Amino acid sequence: MSLTARELAVGMLSRRDHSELELRQKLAQRQCPADEIDAAIEHCLYHNWLDDKRFAEMLLRHGVGKGHGWQRICFDAKRKGISTALLETAQDSQQHDWYELAKELACRRFGDIDGNLPEVDFKQRAKWTRYLQSRGFSFDQINYALSKEH
Repeated sequence: MSLTARELAVGMLSRRDHSELELRQKLAQRQCPADEIDAAIEHCLYHNWLDDKRFAEMLLRHGVGKGHGWQRICFDAKRKGISTALLETAQDSQQHDWYELAKELACRRFGDIDGNLPEVDFKQRAKWTRYLQSRGFSFDQINYALSKEH
């Protein structure tokens, strides 16, 4: 006996939150008809089981917890169908300081036992910069994180 799109959607959402786009894609991969997918999405939206705003907030918290910067979180969100506007709304409610997050990550990753960054040459600083950049931090945030004044 095959599960309906509605049953599949509820099962997926019972395990973790999904964005609407993500859920549509997963149901389409399971060969569900388009009209059943639309009905399942409507059903989940009606019961508030599917909420892109809540998903954006979770995605932001999760990204910050993993040490990702704003740019990386935005990139991941776009892949999952979440707009930058929804992420900005989530950021307004959570108020993350991206400069301090970059500094904490740099100290945790590159610092000594006390969390202080050692003196390094240009080549090592460039490696650290590339690492922080790959995590989604801007150059201003990276310069702040790697500076000795703070």
